[in-house]
Amino acid sequence: MEFENGTDFIDIMLSYYRIKGYIHEDTFIAYETDFMEFCYSHAERKFTHRWKNRWRFKRPKVSYVPAERNMVSLVSNWSRLETNYDSILDFKEDWDIARRFVKREQDMLGMGVTYEYDAVAGTDAVVTRNGKKIDLTSSSSGMQSLVPQFVHLDYVTKGIYDAEKSTKDKSYSEKQFVTSLLDILYKRNYERVPKDSNTIEKRVVHFRGKDFVFENAEASKQFEKEVKNHLLTDHAEIFLEEPESNLFPPTQFQLMDWILELTKDKKHKNFFFIATHSPYILNHLLQEDLKDFSLYLTYPTGDGMFNVKTASESDIQDIYDNGSDAFFNFDAFTH
Repeated sequence: MEFENGTDFIDIMLSYYRIKGYIHEDTFIAYETDFMEFCYSHAERKFTHRWKNRWRFKRPKVSYVPAERNMVSLVSNWSRLETNYDSILDFKEDWDIARRFVKREQDMLGMGVTYEYDAVAGTDAVVTRNGKKIDLTSSSSGMQSLVPQFVHLDYVTKGIYDAEKSTKDKSYSEKQFVTSLLDILYKRNYERVPKDSNTIEKRVVHFRGKDFVFENAEASKQFEKEVKNHLLTDHAEIFLEEPESNLFPPTQFQLMDWILELTKDKKHKNFFFIATHSPYILNHLLQEDLKDFSLYLTYPTGDGMFNVKTASESDIQDIYDNGSDAFFNFDAFTH
């Protein structure tokens, strides 16, 4: 991988997330899932990666929704917007895909406001309850922050599955990647089941204009399963910054209710990592008593550094009891 050499991994991270100055000599980053794990030691300038259950991998749609998402609403011809923020560039591309597919969001969050995308003009607008149409660039700061977030999340948790069923033009590099992956999966599954001349059952799997011939039904089924898991989106993993930006508290509640509904999809088990400064959003999440919920608290250590603490059940109960005062009594939960 291109980021396995020296400091390539951390250099990419610093550029993408704009965190220059936050790395120290003893910085160590580790990440682990059911399928793989990796770590980076800055002291050793070493990146290490290991597969675990590689072939059980299910492809997620990983999406980082930055707090600066309203930039796509502020600029009428945002496609020509020049910026060095890689995260914004990625969100711009995702937003463009989402709005072209969704086109219209009726009565967002039950507020009586509808979003519309004009594919011919390439413009976005909101329509009020009385039918008045307003360019998104001229709408309120709340709308400019909410609309890109709402349309994008609706697409990556719902629309993306229908979009992938339709034929899409792919770049040359994407086609090369798919071809290479199919060849790897075919070879792996063709050879993994011992051939038995008494049980030969010729099966042909047709995918992306190519036939893959098997002599074992089990191998062909496993191939189809792995192809689907690797090439089609199984679920969304969303990293959402400050969903409350520019929104009144009641709207924050409505937004979180909608997001919580997105997490209840049993077929596509969507994952959300939410960074918030809002006591209203925090309290709303705590009162839902969610399963598979974790709360992390970031706090200063007094030496210019910050720590992250996983809140215990008693911490969570105390924070909930404190309500909006929790942010004023933060020290009580971080020591």
